[in-house]
Amino acid sequence: MIRPLFACVLVAASCGRSQGVPDRDLRGLVEIKDRGPQKVDVERATKDPDALSVALAAPHHVVTAALGLHSVTIATATHVSENGKPTTDLDDKTLIQVGDKGAFYALYTNSADYGREAVFVGGKLYLRPRYQRWHERAPEAPDEPEQLEDQFAEPVAATWDLLAPGAELSDRGVVQIAGRAGRKIEVRSAAAQKKPPSEPLSQRAWRESRTIEGLTGEVILDAEKGVPLSVKLSGTVGFLRDGRRFAMQVSVQSDISEIGKVADIAVPATEDVVATPERLREVDDRDFLLQGIAPPLRKNTDGTAVAPQPKGAAKK
Repeated sequence: MIRPLFACVLVAASCGRSQGVPDRDLRGLVEIKDRGPQKVDVERATKDPDALSVALAAPHHVVTAALGLHSVTIATATHVSENGKPTTDLDDKTLIQVGDKGAFYALYTNSADYGREAVFVGGKLYLRPRYQRWHERAPEAPDEPEQLEDQFAEPVAATWDLLAPGAELSDRGVVQIAGRAGRKIEVRSAAAQKKPPSEPLSQRAWRESRTIEGLTGEVILDAEKGVPLSVKLSGTVGFLRDGRRFAMQVSVQSDISEIGKVADIAVPATEDVVATPERLREVDDRDFLLQGIAPPLRKNTDGTAVAPQPKGAAKK
């Protein structure tokens, strides 16, 4: 899923130009990065932005493994201006409900009247854009439902990643939230900001010189599991693009609730579902063409990769 949150910033700041990407900048686009979670040090995360980054970058399926059944709501706002004149405004909302046996329901909507829904239940995926009918199909890979669930929850990590170089943290002790003990962390602007990391893609080079202004917020991590229970962040990012100065106000609020309660993940009504054949050929063609460049997408039931075959090859 390509979220409009920061894509809109690039559109607003690029002056309508469309350019190709040099080969030297393509590193990482087809290589699948290790998505495995790192261990969270809760005590350190109350004071160190780098340690807090580990917690906030955890994929949502890691949160699900730690907390079990739950619901999460996420709201973000992105407002870009140039010399005080608005250029881009986008607000969006996400709901994720985690049910039993890996089932989930996810809904994304935004102020540009775009949205999408996803349901995974009974080993089947049901997907639809806003205002359309559901498409039913089996997952193309064993971890596709897990990856889809993670994508809906990405706004929290994306917002923190943008603001983190300007953050200073303070431990505010133990609090109770959603029936669990949590560690409350105050977030504010640092007196001395860290230099943002280098960006391998030229389209993201503007991030290297960004400044963080007026950052405020709080994060509550689960005291035992280290996963985020509540995140509230708001700040302004100043940056240059093609010699022009922009200010981007961003905010995110994420709250977990109904921990331990079984969400009723229902199959969409039959009359609203369109059967969708598996996109076998597209996946097979992709895996064959990218041999040695990117790991195959198609996998066996045990998680091992299926050997790529050329178009027209007989399936075993």
